[in-house]
Amino acid sequence: MQLQTAETSDEAGNWLPENLTQISTRIKAISARSFSAKPVAVFDFDNTCIFRDVGQAVFRSQLQHLRYCLRPEQLAAILPRIEGDLAGRSMTAITSTICAAYQRLWPLITDNRIDQALLLPEYRLFAALLLWFADKARKDERLGPRYVLPFMGKLLAGFTADEVRQLAIEVVLAVRQEPLIEETLTCDAPEPLGRIAASYPLGLHAHPEMLALMRNLARQGIESYVISASTEWLVEGAAQLLGFPVDRDHVFGIRVRLDAGETLTIDDLNAYPTTFREGKAEIVNQWIDGTPVLAAGDADTDYEMLTLPGIDIRLLINRRQSGLISSLYQDPRILLQGLDLDTGRFRPSRESIGG
Repeated sequence: MQLQTAETSDEAGNWLPENLTQISTRIKAISARSFSAKPVAVFDFDNTCIFRDVGQAVFRSQLQHLRYCLRPEQLAAILPRIEGDLAGRSMTAITSTICAAYQRLWPLITDNRIDQALLLPEYRLFAALLLWFADKARKDERLGPRYVLPFMGKLLAGFTADEVRQLAIEVVLAVRQEPLIEETLTCDAPEPLGRIAASYPLGLHAHPEMLALMRNLARQGIESYVISASTEWLVEGAAQLLGFPVDRDHVFGIRVRLDAGETLTIDDLNAYPTTFREGKAEIVNQWIDGTPVLAAGDADTDYEMLTLPGIDIRLLINRRQSGLISSLYQDPRILLQGLDLDTGRFRPSRESIGG
């Protein structure tokens, strides 16, 4: 199987050659086997199929442009009700300050007077503090990704599913033009919070190698699925725009309950897993109709999916992570693919550089 296609640039050839050989050889063997259930491939999306994270990009765009339909009482309802501190700051002060700032901005948001809202001191306070909160909460043992990932989806409450897909398209079109750098947002919050600083990455692009891989899998009769820790409708929009050959019903991500008008709510969806770690494995085992023969990921959230039994090809994008996923970097079952972390491009090596 030739992984470089006419539809992609020469950069589709930046695989580690040994990985390319292993993938080609194993897919040829898979194609010659018979299966009781069709062979399928499962991919993480953020930082695996693409460089950067579409959920984070939309979260930042919402903050920068106040793109919310979420009512103030809904925001208050989804913020955590736990005592103590978060990263050394009072949790009560954090949540009350976020809510008060948003309450001040809300009338201007509903009147579509966004330019006026962006000039208020409450805007910078709201944006910096919510950005800081999401980062620190993800690292907090009491909250962590299992709280933050659904929280990000609930911030989209009030948009319809189609509007969320379109929002993802608009955001990706914009951030594709950005340099691959980090920026920092700061503000002086009222005491006892003090000075707040939060950083965020700019830029985003598809990995042409992953586009080529999915297209070639499709030619071999192997359907691709995406299992993401970003909000599902965002991933659907981004995947469509970027040209990934994945059907909409083959995308699984964070979901919230939709109302009768297909509008997102702040309610959790019963009997559906959070697509993080063991939740991704549950999607593979219980929600996908097929035999997984390839799994691809990059981070701790993909660990259980990458270590499922019976997978022929386990592809790990090396972002030099220090968490659980790093235990797989030397695993002989793993095809480790290096990156240039400054350009966000594959490099023909197991090792990654830059960053």
